[in-house]
Amino acid sequence: MKQKPRQSKKQPLSQRMSQQSLFRRTAVRVAWTGGVIAAAALIAGALAGGSAWAGAAWGALIGVLLTLITVGALLIPWDRFPMFASAGVMASFAAKILVMIGVVLVLGAHREALAPGWFFCAFAAVLLGVTAVEVVSLGSGSHAPSGRSGRNGGEKDAANPGA
Repeated sequence: MKQKPRQSKKQPLSQRMSQQSLFRRTAVRVAWTGGVIAAAALIAGALAGGSAWAGAAWGALIGVLLTLITVGALLIPWDRFPMFASAGVMASFAAKILVMIGVVLVLGAHREALAPGWFFCAFAAVLLGVTAVEVVSLGSGSHAPSGRSGRNGGEKDAANPGA
């Protein structure tokens, strides 16, 4: 009985580069989106002046910090450390939680100095914009080669022979 050769679990370099380039492209898009939205929030807050400026500035600053965490997580070459890839997602999430705890602690004493509406609008705009761009960018690259032609690593699926 002739056995099929086992497929290597390592992907060819060209396919890894495709996945790496997808994450790099997404990191660049996320960084630009976060920066542009934060700049727009700062300009709007500056035009409004007073506590609106302070609220928009703090919201934009926190949005940019969270954007930088996302960009950092996207730029790490997780294919070199596949065992740590899921830990990387959790580390990014934990870093974002720590930033938000820091915001609550720092801004708690300065609540009266800033307009909460401007803070939350600036922060939410950056966060939602960055999240949307990240999801769409990673989703549009989902056709990047994975090294497998079928659901079972190239073997025909008995339940779905067309796969």
